[in-house]
Amino acid sequence: MPKMKFLLPIIAAIAGLVLVSFSARAADLVVPDPSIAPEEVVAIQMKALQFNDNPEPDFGIAQTWNFAHPRNRAMTGPLPRFAGMLKGPAYGQMLNHASHRIVPVPGDGDRVNFDVFMETSRGNVLYFNWAVELVKGGEFDNCWMTVAVSMPRPAGQGS
Repeated sequence: MPKMKFLLPIIAAIAGLVLVSFSARAADLVVPDPSIAPEEVVAIQMKALQFNDNPEPDFGIAQTWNFAHPRNRAMTGPLPRFAGMLKGPAYGQMLNHASHRIVPVPGDGDRVNFDVFMETSRGNVLYFNWAVELVKGGEFDNCWMTVAVSMPRPAGQGS
């Protein structure tokens, strides 16, 4: 029994470190902010999807969800459903992709479009359109958030 009394504080300390570690990872998620420009929103999401499992499994999906427009969340959420969609056949190649290039599409206003070219981990290049919109009112007032991502289409071979 004396050994158990000695181990309890160690176990409690380890459990505390694990909890701090998990909350630190959640704190690492970038949150929408009016200072983040439209192209940065797409870049944050694409980089997160490129390194989806860093620092923990599906961190990139959670980061991408953070920038989903409230209307988009209503259609694709909650997060577990959104994760399932991203892991499915249509969007699964976005996870852990090799590289990407974001090209602004000329336009102005409260909706901005980007052409995204992405090289998959297998060397295929896919193209899709990514749209962000300025949120009006609510929790994310004046923040740019993703409203739509087209189905990826083949665009050639990568490097």
